[in-house]
Amino acid sequence: MAAPPRPFPKTRSWFSYFRYEEGRDSSTNGWNILLVVATLIAAVTFQAGLNPPGGVWQDDGNGHIPGRAICASQKHAYYVFLISNTIALSTSILVIIFLITHRFPFQF
Repeated sequence: MAAPPRPFPKTRSWFSYFRYEEGRDSSTNGWNILLVVATLIAAVTFQAGLNPPGGVWQDDGNGHIPGRAICASQKHAYYVFLISNTIALSTSILVIIFLITHRFPFQF
């Protein structure tokens, strides 16, 4: 006779798994991790703004403007890149400022 199927174990949601617990987590560890991640995002987005994807035109041949982004010829895609890059940079800088001026942990 076959054994009855085992019930699935209770799973926790990803939100509750990563939520701050006072006895388990150190507040400085979470603060440091968030600060490092926000700083890395700010550095990457700043670099992407300085050196856009595809590079920039080096010469003025064929009607190109030197220093203009090559991918700017596709206006829709370039504007999506510019807007998303600006939002990511602004948000990461705001998170850095918030983490430096206010203390962790966040309470939900």
